[in-house]
Amino acid sequence: MTGIEAAAFEQPADEPDRDEEIALEARSNVQAFELLYRRHKLAVFRYLRARTGSDDDAAELTAVTFERALSAIGRYRPGRGGVLAWLFTIARNAANDADRRRNRWRLLVRHRDDAEPDPPDARLTEDDLLERERLIELRHRVRALPVMQREALVLRYAGGLTAREIGVTLGKSEAATLKILSRALATLREAYRDDQ
Repeated sequence: MTGIEAAAFEQPADEPDRDEEIALEARSNVQAFELLYRRHKLAVFRYLRARTGSDDDAAELTAVTFERALSAIGRYRPGRGGVLAWLFTIARNAANDADRRRNRWRLLVRHRDDAEPDPPDARLTEDDLLERERLIELRHRVRALPVMQREALVLRYAGGLTAREIGVTLGKSEAATLKILSRALATLREAYRDDQ
């Protein structure tokens, strides 16, 4: 195990200085890039799962994200928001590309309404079904938000990014990102309050 490899697992994945060091090493060492992948694949997958309709779609886009990142690692520049912001920018672009492709197909083929829940599984309990309904309702409410608010929420809660990292990913300042997140949460709270 190399020094960088050992160091990668001594500290939590959310330490940007360690990620910066690993990213710089990854320019000439594929094993170092593998460390970035192992440290961040779950966060990227969670973000993409929140953006897509299935685990399979999210897994495919996660692979695309890291393929693109590997191809671009030589152009990575430290200090501009960190490795996570860089990876999530790539993931966001991959998801947007997939959305555009999917929308082109929708013009040609009629798709099942995404809002329609899957038929109930006989093994699911009543609590499971209620939780599924709550998640469907939450997804609908989040989808109804303006794009920037929706993106910020997904990056924060599915991706686990900080306001600074989200800002870099979305091209906003940290202060503007905090306002976007605050407005999104206030809108969701108000929508739930109106229903009660």
